[in-house]
Amino acid sequence: MKRIVLLAVPVTLAVMFAANAGTLDNGNWSPSGCGAMPEAPNVNASSVDTLNKSIAAVNDWQKQLQTYDECMIKEANADAAAISNAANAQQVRYREASAKINAELTAASDKFSSGATPSGVGPGNQGLGNPFGNPGGGNPGAGGMGY
Repeated sequence: MKRIVLLAVPVTLAVMFAANAGTLDNGNWSPSGCGAMPEAPNVNASSVDTLNKSIAAVNDWQKQLQTYDECMIKEANADAAAISNAANAQQVRYREASAKINAELTAASDKFSSGATPSGVGPGNQGLGNPFGNPGGGNPGAGGMGY
């Protein structure tokens, strides 16, 4: 059961990240659904006309850059939320498993520490005794093997 859970978690994360995740490569994150970051235009100040054209190109570039930036932020926030949700879900699963095991251990410990004995065992029930007539069966001081 543990193997299935451990194998299912990476598959689930891969499916989640395939739908809305950026790319993480050697510690560097980049958005995957925003296209390439717009390249800054060259500024040509050789004349008033070329400078005016450069200003128009820079203004256009800044609009493209703002669109890219908004897309990148939206994607980064979605990725961060997906990672956080997946980590929280894993924490819930292992905390639930731990609580279940601890409850089982507590119940078992309580069973033995409260003086309770398993069914069929105790002073009022001598069990089968020595049904096969083995030497010393049921009486460890009788010198037999007790089987």
